[in-house]
This record gives sequence, structure tokens and C-alpha cells, in this order.
Amino acid sequence: MKKFSSYYYEIIKKYESFHINGTEKLSASKTFMGYSLTKWVGKIKGIIDFNNCKSILDFGCGKAFLYTNSLNINNINYKNITEFWNVQDVYLYDPGVAKYSIYPSKKYDGVICTDVIEHIPEDDIMNFIQDIFDLSEKFVFIVIALKPASKHFDDGKNIHLCLKSKDEWDKIFTEFKEKYPLIKQYIYFNE
Repeated sequence: MKKFSSYYYEIIKKYESFHINGTEKLSASKTFMGYSLTKWVGKIKGIIDFNNCKSILDFGCGKAFLYTNSLNINNINYKNITEFWNVQDVYLYDPGVAKYSIYPSKKYDGVICTDVIEHIPEDDIMNFIQDIFDLSEKFVFIVIALKPASKHFDDGKNIHLCLKSKDEWDKIFTEFKEKYPLIKQYIYFNE
């Protein structure tokens, strides 16, 4: 893991607090559940199957709701998203959630990171993305918000700390494509 700024670690502490105490509008039990993954589960399944993946890392999983609860897809019940994806080796990482706060110790076929990157301080974004690529063997699946969030820190600052245009993000990921030519990139944006 790369060294991050002191501000990065301050932000992690704020997320720990959100997970324990909730936000102004949401209780702790409903804060950062990992729901943003929901609309992408089918697309990710296709990527997992296409790339013959046996292991997945969710980097910034929140409370990992879809990994710990049943779901129904196309009128078929699954005990969780892991069963739907048909992947046995899934690692959940989120430094803001105590039970998922142990940094991964190995690489995974695919690394999923949805609705996380925009929460990283600007000065730390390249090191953060570097970590994602360093943990992947086959692909990265990243979803990035392009607009401010509805939530704010106690100092009034929007929780989306790193907002860029699609073109700016494309330029960054082109650099990573050159550095990691064998890792497929699946980059999407929430506008």
C-alpha cells in the first residue's frame, strides 16, 4: 500500500464515524451500505465470466449489503451476490468499516471499486488508483461519480472530494493502461 497524505487518514476517520453514527440524513445502519453496486451486478457477472475469474476484491465495499443478504435476479433467488457471480474467493475491503478494514494481502483476478474514487482527496487519487491496479491480475471495474454528493462532512465540505470530467478521468486511466497493459479496464461514470 502506498503512503497517503494525513488528510486521507483524516477522511478515513470521518468515514469510520459515518459508519458508526450515521449522517445528518441517514442512520448508521443505512449509511454506505454498498447499494451503489446494485445496478452493476449483471455487468460485473458478464466480466467475471468473460475473464474466467475465480477471485474478486471489492475495494471500498461499505457495509457490503449485497454480499451478506439474499437477492433475486431474473426471478432466481441467490443467497448473496457471491453466489450469483459464482465466485468462491471474494475479499471485502473498506477502511471505514472495522470488520472489512484489513488491507488485502494478495492479488485478485478482478478488483471492483464502485462509488469510491470520488471520495478520495485529490492529492491521493493517483496512489489510490495505483493500489487498485496493483491488487488486480485480470481486470479493474471502477464506477466514478462526476457530480457532488448529497452528503457533507461536518465542516460543510462535500464528501465527493475529487470531482473531474470524463475527459480528465480518461486521461488518468490511459496512463494506467500504458503502465498495466494486461489489466482490462472497465470504467463507468455516474452523472
